[in-house]
Amino acid sequence: MSHADSAKVQTGFQNSIYHWPAFPGDTFTKKFEVKSVRNTSDGLHAVVTFQCALLNQRGKICMSTDKTMLFEFASSFSSDVTTKDKSVYQVQAFRDHLLAKAEYLGEIGSHSLSPLRPGQLIVHTMCRALSLSQSQQLASLARLTHPRHFNTRKYDPKTEIFIPGGLVLGLVHSASARDLHEILHEDATNVSFINNVHPEDSIGAVTLVKSLQENVSGDMESLVVVTIGIKNMSVRDGLLPLEFPPELFEQGMTRREIEKICCEKCPSLTNKIILVTERKLIRQANRSETFLL
Repeated sequence: MSHADSAKVQTGFQNSIYHWPAFPGDTFTKKFEVKSVRNTSDGLHAVVTFQCALLNQRGKICMSTDKTMLFEFASSFSSDVTTKDKSVYQVQAFRDHLLAKAEYLGEIGSHSLSPLRPGQLIVHTMCRALSLSQSQQLASLARLTHPRHFNTRKYDPKTEIFIPGGLVLGLVHSASARDLHEILHEDATNVSFINNVHPEDSIGAVTLVKSLQENVSGDMESLVVVTIGIKNMSVRDGLLPLEFPPELFEQGMTRREIEKICCEKCPSLTNKIILVTERKLIRQANRSETFLL
């Protein structure tokens, strides 16, 4: 979206919902509305939240999210807008469709690799990275044109070129996917970007299972998890689960608050946390067959 090119950074997403799948051959249009505007405490920047939606050729919403961005100017006013057609953004057609088919999915059998329990901390072994060329190709495909993604004459690729926020979120979710397999549906209720990611930065993750609701429909289970993305650290080798400060999994903390916790309780994480995301997941429960000999 064109307004992103004027922003300094993207600070996060809220209420990201997958309403309906995208299929090959679909044509998409974008829609956005300014939801709120406020100035930062120093009065030098504006924080703007946009309500964004992606619609297919039939006018059906496939995805919606609230996106918050920081701009390098102060606003002359502050406002908070209530969306007129708010109910449209709360429809969960895809999730409801999957739950309605739980019986058929049960006949196929569960493909979830391991059981999960509330309070479980998962240190993911997978690490991912994007090169400068990969980042630019994906940014071009998504029509992202911010100079921070491309202008290597003005910005140092190693310290000043940024990986786009959507790609950072994808890297973190990808790093955690294997241990949460197999996710059938997910919503991102909150995503906060903490530190910038540059080309070739290696991205890993840790996940805390906050809650579990069993037998939502058939053998489907619903989980709330918080995943923290960490850069340039072999998470499994460099970080023991017992050392990880549990306070970092709380939502709504600023970068300053997170860095203070890291400095005091786990210095090896200082300036390494790139984002914190809370998700609602639906998957088939892991069913282990018991054989009596």
